[in-house]
Amino acid sequence: MKALVYSALKTLTLQEVPEPIAREGEVKIRVSSTGICGSDLHGFLGHSARRQPGLILGHETLGYVSEGPDSLVGKRVSVNPLISCGMCPACRSGRHNNCSTWRLLGMDSTHGGFGEYVVVPERNVHPIPEDVSDGAAVMVEPLANAFHLISMIPSNAGLLPTVAIVGSGTLGACILSVALARGLDVVVVSEPNPDRAKVASQLGAKRVVNPREVDVVEHVMTLTSGQGVSVAVDAVGSSLTRNTAAKLVSRGGTALLLGLDEGPTSFDFFDLIRREVRLQTSYAYTEQNYSEALDFVVNHKVDFSPWTNVFPVDEGQKVFEQLIANPADRIKMVLTH
Repeated sequence: MKALVYSALKTLTLQEVPEPIAREGEVKIRVSSTGICGSDLHGFLGHSARRQPGLILGHETLGYVSEGPDSLVGKRVSVNPLISCGMCPACRSGRHNNCSTWRLLGMDSTHGGFGEYVVVPERNVHPIPEDVSDGAAVMVEPLANAFHLISMIPSNAGLLPTVAIVGSGTLGACILSVALARGLDVVVVSEPNPDRAKVASQLGAKRVVNPREVDVVEHVMTLTSGQGVSVAVDAVGSSLTRNTAAKLVSRGGTALLLGLDEGPTSFDFFDLIRREVRLQTSYAYTEQNYSEALDFVVNHKVDFSPWTNVFPVDEGQKVFEQLIANPADRIKMVLTH
């Protein structure tokens, strides 16, 4: 099969490679489209130790079942790329993202969706109607991250908590869309890129501020009469944005930390403890979250197509370079076979 292989630092090469083999309990999928995730870009740039040259990247995948049970063969499916064992204590409690042996398409030694075929367990595929465009369908996986994060809001935040979102890239836009659909009061979105800030406004954010021009913490405190918000979300993952999220929340509030731009971060724990601020991390999603995101897309509850571009897979090198140079207002770039 043909595959776009991460062959060297900042280099993707279209190569002929062996097709994966489906074993018992697995299905083989002929890939039609795969979205480019920020983690793929990190691998391309050499910033991800778990993505090394020789790997086929890509995990936001859509395709047609070519081998598997008769009831699935020929079906168009959305692929949940997070492969859990289903047997460990975490999996048995529904926390598949905390599986002790989880794998992800396009990471470590598990080849991903920039190849013509992928193989996953049967339970990882979900039929998706033909009336859902490829550009919309590849957003199920990033939206699943948003559903998981929103589920981490504690009950003491109230039924309709006030929320601030730091960062409005793909994940920030997904979190904003899910939060608004759930009726949460999104007080402000912080985003320095003017193109992406405009997208946040078009998605329904009532206030979008540029943190390079406005002190976001002071702005939120003014809007909330000095109280802060119940929940602040960091969708970037730098030391600066994590600390901003922690400073935005009220006494007893929650900072939800999702972004992975940097590793180590220092906090002022005198301040956090005295305000009883809860730092809650969020990673990936459960199978339930994936189903929720699929329903969201299938029922057209959000439409990212105005900010999505689709390219043939052999243009992958150019598209990756474009995303790194200037993503502009693009929420998602998609590669098709």
